[in-house]
Amino acid sequence: MKRLRLLVLAGVIAAALPLGITAAGATGSTGSSSYVYIQDKADYNLVGTQLDVGLQVRCKTPTGFGTVAVQVDQVPPQTPYPVGFGSGPQSVVCDGVTRSVGVTIVGFGFDAGRAKAPATLTTPGNSSGNKTVTKYIYIVVV
Repeated sequence: MKRLRLLVLAGVIAAALPLGITAAGATGSTGSSSYVYIQDKADYNLVGTQLDVGLQVRCKTPTGFGTVAVQVDQVPPQTPYPVGFGSGPQSVVCDGVTRSVGVTIVGFGFDAGRAKAPATLTTPGNSSGNKTVTKYIYIVVV
C-alpha cells in the first residue's frame, strides 16, 4: 500500500513538472504586458515636503529600462494648505519581471490623510508598454 502511494505521488510530481510549477520562494512574475500597481499607503516624512510611494511595476523594453513618474495631489480638509502637491521619477528595470519600486515624491503641503496619486510608466522603444494608472492613497506617519 505504501509503495502504491509513493508511485502515485511520484507520478503526480512527474506530470506536474513539465506544466511549469515554479520553485517555492521564487519572487516576481513574468509577462509581456506592462503593469503598474500603486501601494495603498505612502510614507510621510520631512515636514510635509516628501513622501515615499511604493509600486509594483512590470515592463519589457529592448533597452531593458524605463521610467515611472508619480504625482501626488492632496486637497483640504486632508491638508491645512490650499493644496499639497509633488512629483518624482524613478528608473525601473524593464525585463518582463514584476519588481518593487520606491518613488520619493518631493513637494509641499502634505499631511496625513487621503491623496490622489497618478503614476505613469514610460517604456523607451516600446510605446505600447506605456501605462498610466491613478489611485487614491493614504499618507501615513510612520
